[in-house]
Amino acid sequence: MATAESGIPAANAIPKNNYQPKSFDSNQKKYAVEGYSYPENLMGHMAEYGSNYVLFYINVNEASKMLDNPNAANLTVDIDTSERVKKGLAGKEYTTANVVAVQTGFGAVGGAGAGGALGGALAGKMGGGAAVGALVGGAVTGVGAAAVAANASGFSRAQKRLKTAIALHVPNQLSIRYGANWGEEETFGMQAAQTGIEIAKALSKGQGAIAAKGTSEIVASLALSKGPNAGAMSAMSGLAPNPMKEQIFKNVDFRTFSVDYSFSPRNASESRSVLNIIAAFKYHMHPEYKDANNFLFLYPSEFDIVYYHNGAENMNIHRHTSCVLTEMNVNYTPNGNFNTFAGGMPTQINITMSFKELTILTKELIAQGL
Repeated sequence: MATAESGIPAANAIPKNNYQPKSFDSNQKKYAVEGYSYPENLMGHMAEYGSNYVLFYINVNEASKMLDNPNAANLTVDIDTSERVKKGLAGKEYTTANVVAVQTGFGAVGGAGAGGALGGALAGKMGGGAAVGALVGGAVTGVGAAAVAANASGFSRAQKRLKTAIALHVPNQLSIRYGANWGEEETFGMQAAQTGIEIAKALSKGQGAIAAKGTSEIVASLALSKGPNAGAMSAMSGLAPNPMKEQIFKNVDFRTFSVDYSFSPRNASESRSVLNIIAAFKYHMHPEYKDANNFLFLYPSEFDIVYYHNGAENMNIHRHTSCVLTEMNVNYTPNGNFNTFAGGMPTQINITMSFKELTILTKELIAQGL
């Protein structure tokens, strides 16, 4: 068992921030997986599959045309946002007024400094310099924000969750990659400044020889790195400047992961389920036109992916933040030849899907089991 001495907290010592694991049993009336389950008997005979399965919940844009029909209320359920991990702008609900205000302020800063292209140009013709540039730049960007708002039903990425969830067995290859990016940066200037402080201290104590040596080394390093003929001087002297490089933390990767499935339908109804599943993933990974003018896209759907064991969320493996499907490969000839049943349904279809999470991970989220 991990102990404090090892530097790794025991699993039961990691705070969960009051997160309550989900239970699919309580949602049986809320979500339907009939016709979107593989194997077909996955939910009714879980013991055959180790009592493990994964649910892909689908969240569609509230403005989607698929929700325009009179029966839309029967297609969707409200999303429990407390269950979702979605941070940053994507996780906020903005009003038209506050976004226009922010954009106006942003434009004002740009107009005062150098303007947006239009704000700066007009400011130059009208006179008034930075002050006029701020007014014009703010007005231009504010109008742009208002135009976007007029076409977006306000600034909102509000979504509805489909009652239809996709239920699949847990893939045979299940892994997740965590990545943090570090990069080297030169710290010569800061360290030279620190050495300069020490030189000043030496001079104040009358230690001129020490101060002179330190100063000459800094000057020599600058000459060998920045000065004219630096390479030749380095070759002649056998000395090279130390750039004083350090590893600097840059950022954290958005997690990406892939899942592979091999579908070999055993009967006609399972064949329909396979086609429904493939069609649903293809459909929801793509955007749609906002209207008939085709100038604007609505964002593709998002997925909340949850692993279950015996009807309850499995907290022994990682959880996912909300995801988007970025790539999908469908292979109708996984065995090197095209075989079908009597009706033309392929005897085997393999799919590989790549997902990208929408939230950067931090210690706080890792503590919640992500």
